[in-house]
Amino acid sequence: MNQETVTRSGEGRERRRHKRYAVEGDAEVIVAGGTLLFRGSIADISLSGCFIETRARLLLVPGTSVQMIFRADRSTLRMTATVRAVRPGAGAGFLFGTMSAYMQAELEGLIAEMQGRAKASAGRLPAC
Repeated sequence: MNQETVTRSGEGRERRRHKRYAVEGDAEVIVAGGTLLFRGSIADISLSGCFIETRARLLLVPGTSVQMIFRADRSTLRMTATVRAVRPGAGAGFLFGTMSAYMQAELEGLIAEMQGRAKASAGRLPAC
């Protein structure tokens, strides 16, 4: 997985507001009203969203509201999100909704950790 996942519009412009970072973690996603629950792995995360990999057959449409709980790098976060894209057999992309100041600080701390790891791995020389 690349350190940054890029999505471009028809004009070739970047649509994402924040850089995404590869992260290892587990997620549980509950559709508003409890009509669907699925679990998956967090593929990447940013300050504004994430992609959850799952083999579950997702019958979601963009715009669907969900509750997310995920654990990554000693952090547990719970927040609302909106489905942005669904890739059958692969997973779904989510845009985070409004979150408490505490959850925002936890997310920012997780992103800072991922940024530090990305810089450290970029500074290493490849093995010969």
